[in-house]
Amino acid sequence: MTANGKAGLNPYDEVPYPNFAYSATHPDSLATVATLLGVEPAPVDHCRVLELGCASGGNLIPMAQGLPHSEFIGVDFSAHQIASGQRAAAALGLKNVTLWHMNILDVLSADLGQFDYIVAHGIFSWVPRDVQEAILEICHQHLAPYGIAYVSYNVYPGWHMMGAIREMMLYHTRDVTEPPLRAAQARALLDFLAQSIPADGSPHSSLLSTYSSFLKRETEHIHGSPDAYLLHDELEEINAPIYFYQFAERAACHGLQYLSEVELSSVMPANFPPEVSANLFKLARDVVEMEQYMDFLRNRTFRKTLLCHQSIPVNRTLKANRVMGMHIASRARPVSAQPDLNSAGVEKFTSSSDGATFTTDHPVTKTAMTLLSEIWPHAMFFDTLLDTARARLNAINPSQPDADTRALDAHTLAANLLKGHAYSANLVELPG
Repeated sequence: MTANGKAGLNPYDEVPYPNFAYSATHPDSLATVATLLGVEPAPVDHCRVLELGCASGGNLIPMAQGLPHSEFIGVDFSAHQIASGQRAAAALGLKNVTLWHMNILDVLSADLGQFDYIVAHGIFSWVPRDVQEAILEICHQHLAPYGIAYVSYNVYPGWHMMGAIREMMLYHTRDVTEPPLRAAQARALLDFLAQSIPADGSPHSSLLSTYSSFLKRETEHIHGSPDAYLLHDELEEINAPIYFYQFAERAACHGLQYLSEVELSSVMPANFPPEVSANLFKLARDVVEMEQYMDFLRNRTFRKTLLCHQSIPVNRTLKANRVMGMHIASRARPVSAQPDLNSAGVEKFTSSSDGATFTTDHPVTKTAMTLLSEIWPHAMFFDTLLDTARARLNAINPSQPDADTRALDAHTLAANLLKGHAYSANLVELPG
C-alpha cells in the first residue's frame, strides 16, 4: 500500500508494492466485528468502500468483482501502480471500481461523498505526521454515520526491538541507492549478526542469547519476504511506530472512537490465563487501557484497528443472538476419527493453522462442527447449519433432537460458535 504525501521521486514507482488481497480488510470482516459489538453497519452487498493507498488495486479489485452492486474507490500516490490497476480493472470489465492517482492530502478537499467502509492498510506508519492526521480526518469526514474504518500500523512495545534492527540495516545500507543491492546488503547484515553474536558465559549471556534468537527469527522472516516488503516496510525513509493509547487519543481528536481489532480473538482478556486476566481487569479502567496492557504482555508489533464515529453506541458484551444472522465456516477438524455426536460426551476440535482447540459436549454443536469440517472452505448460513445438524442427529437417533428443543439448540450452538470465534478465527469463522 502506498501514499507518502510528498513531491518528487516516488519509491513505489521504482519498486512497486506487492499486489495482494488482504481478507482482514474486506467489508465482510469489518461488518462482522461491528455486528458482534452491537453496531449496525451497511450491508456489504450494497455499500461504498474507499481504500487509501490502494497500490495497483490488488486488494480492491477482487472486492469489486465479488460485490458487483457495491462501489469501490481507491487512491494512491504512485502513478505507475494506479495505471497498472486501471488496466487490470478494464481487462476484467469492472464498472464499480475507480482508481485515482492522488495525494492523500488532496482527498480531504475532493468531492467523494461518504463511505460505509474506509480502508488504510499499511500506510499510517510510513507517512509523515500531517498525512497521518489527514488519514484520520478523512475517516471522520468521509465515513457514513454507521461506517467502519480500518487502519493498520506498527506499534510499541514490539517495535522497539524491531526498530533497532531497522536502524542497523539503515546504517549498513546508507551509501547504497540501487534497490536490489540495498535489499541484498540488508539481508547480508542480518545473516552476519544472527550468526556472530557471542554467548560467552558472561553475566549478559542470557540477554545475548535472547537477542540472538530474536535476530534469527527476524532473519528467517525477512529472507522469506520479497525485496519490496523489505524496502518499503523496514527500509522506507519513514517508519513511525506508536503506542496504541497514543493512536486512540489521536483518533479521538478527529471525532473517532476505537471499536475493536479486526481479529476479535486478540482483544479478549479471557484468552489469557485466569490469573492474568483477573489482574488485567484490575489494572485497566477502560477498553483503551486494557488494550494497551495486553500489548505490553504480547510485545505487540502491529495492529489492525477498527474505528467508528464517537456518537455510535458500542456494546462490548458479546451476545449469541448476533451470530444467528451470519454465515459460519470452520477449518477445525475433530480430533477423534469417529466423533461421538449423539451422546453428551466431550469432543475436541482443533485447527492445524494455529493449534487452537475447541471442546464441547453439546450434540448439535459437535455435529455442526463436524459438518463445517466436511464442507471447508465453504460456509453455511446459521439456520441451515442448525437444521442440518439436527437432521443428522435425528437420523442417528430418531428420539433426538425433538422439535421443541430447536430454540434451545439454536442459542447453545450460537453461544458455542461465538466462544470459538472469540478464541480463534481459525476455529470458527464468521464471514458475514
